[in-house]
Amino acid sequence: MKCKYFASFVVFIALFALNYLIHGVLLKGMYHQTASVWRTEADIKHLMWHMWLGYLIFAPIFVCIYSKGYEEGKGNLGQGLRYGFWIGILLSVMQGLILYTILPIPCKLAVCWIVTGIAKYTCLGTVLGLAYKKE
Repeated sequence: MKCKYFASFVVFIALFALNYLIHGVLLKGMYHQTASVWRTEADIKHLMWHMWLGYLIFAPIFVCIYSKGYEEGKGNLGQGLRYGFWIGILLSVMQGLILYTILPIPCKLAVCWIVTGIAKYTCLGTVLGLAYKKE
């Protein structure tokens, strides 16, 4: 159980860092170009605790699902990378296409969300693979 707590903490921190890099740095310009679609910065700061709550819920579930499919004797790095990649495809493609459908955003932004989402979850899976040790 201790291992799952540690892995969840590591995933939580990595998720924060990757989302900051993707949304706060890489896609920042696109968000400024589509400012009319988003909440104001003040509103976002006020509601930020919802994002943190989402991270706190996501991290242990991400770890739990990984642990259920973990195969003893296979490389942790490869298992984590593969797991993150498939979760990235599952979540990012769906989310990118749905948000493109309901928000007036450029197709380029939706494609960027899909690509960076797959990369993000692949990185998270890799980090998880390195942090997780079967108990």
